[in-house]
Amino acid sequence: MLKITLVLFCLVIVLITVRGVQAQYVCPDGSSVASGPCTLCPNGRYIGGGASCQLAPGGAFGPRSDTGSRLAPDGTFVPGGGPLTLCPDGTYVTGRCVVGPNGRFIGR
Repeated sequence: MLKITLVLFCLVIVLITVRGVQAQYVCPDGSSVASGPCTLCPNGRYIGGGASCQLAPGGAFGPRSDTGSRLAPDGTFVPGGGPLTLCPDGTYVTGRCVVGPNGRFIGR
């Protein structure tokens, strides 16, 4: 009985972990985005969601959005469309912070 319970517990943990990893998309350079496909911007960084690249003030590129990019308190520009969130590594994202496979935070 203990063996079956332990096996079921491990299976549940594995399924939860796999589901969390599948919620992100890995681009050809190893960076991760919230959703695919990846689009390569002129600065060599990838953005997700099949969006086209938009030049933000300051020379950074981000996904083109109807609401445009917003200035975060640290001086970076973050794509619009949701609340700005400060992640544990000090970066800002739109929405909630999610750790990608490469350890960097992306917005979800």
